[in-house]
Amino acid sequence: MQRSFYIGDTVTEADVKAKFEDGVLNICVPKAEPKKLENHKYIAIEG
Repeated sequence: MQRSFYIGDTVTEADVKAKFEDGVLNICVPKAEPKKLENHKYIAIEG
């Protein structure tokens, strides 16, 4: 069986850890840090 999926450009092969134990494959992918927006723009909503 083969399965593939896209996890983004921020993770490399070296960052991914996999372990096969008792018939279960565990894959650990580090969570990407969210990008911080430096210039916040707000729009006033009248209501």
